[in-house]
Amino acid sequence: MQALVDAIARDPEFGFLLLFLGGLFLIGMARFLRLQARRRVMEDTPTSRIRSATQGYVELIGQARLMDGPPILSPLSHTACAWWRFKVEKKEKDDDGTRWVVVRQGTSSSLFLLDDGTGECVIDPDGAIVEPAFRRTWLGATPQPGGGLSAPWMNAGDYRYTEEMIQAGERLYALGWFTSVDGLQVSPQEITRDLVIAWKNDPSLRQRFDANGDGRLDEVEFAALREAAQRHAHDLQQEQALLPQTHLLRADPQGRPFLLSTHDQQQLARRLRLHAWLWLVAALAALGVLVHLVTEGVPAG
Repeated sequence: MQALVDAIARDPEFGFLLLFLGGLFLIGMARFLRLQARRRVMEDTPTSRIRSATQGYVELIGQARLMDGPPILSPLSHTACAWWRFKVEKKEKDDDGTRWVVVRQGTSSSLFLLDDGTGECVIDPDGAIVEPAFRRTWLGATPQPGGGLSAPWMNAGDYRYTEEMIQAGERLYALGWFTSVDGLQVSPQEITRDLVIAWKNDPSLRQRFDANGDGRLDEVEFAALREAAQRHAHDLQQEQALLPQTHLLRADPQGRPFLLSTHDQQQLARRLRLHAWLWLVAALAALGVLVHLVTEGVPAG
């Protein structure tokens, strides 16, 4: 041990190398275990149907759909889609050569739908691990791409654009926390309370119940306002009872993987397995070099 300490004192770069190898081993093992755990969760969670899915952690498979409202457009190519992620990089040259530096990137947080034929589920992609099959890269001369696309190997500019998307109609695999919400989950008392507060604070509505016109609601006038709010709350709840449930898939509050992918499920599992084993090989290689340097590379004191 003293020989190792002396070697690091003589050559600080040797110490940094040992730290780097140790860090690579730890990171590699952590990534291996995380990816393996993610794959096992995928393989062990049965596929549910939206119409009969239980509340909690579920796996859904269907097609990506758009919700009503303004279209979701990718920032670089302005393509209509259900979800997007982009990155803009700039080519920089220095003494070590050429490298690409990220200057701008972003990820969509807009809601969209998954339709499996038995129902629709709103997807909240915030916090999701997204693996889209659609990915394209092209080059240009400005930070914001213009006209057409050019292949990255054509050296057509100093900016490189990368865009990934989930498009409407694509097959979508989803694993996350499933909840169903309907209007009847809000009690008539809660609706009445909110209406009373809102009406009291609205001068035009409050005036309707101010029978004597003194600008204040006495006990009788307030009772009339409350009775009207109760009737309106009852009508609202009757209307909400006719509406279908809203299903939502979002990040798991317990921290389990929240996955969205347009890759085939089996293909995605194979990718996770391959990446996990590559990280394990890197970790073990780093450990082997570290052990060799510590045991063989340090001369005996």
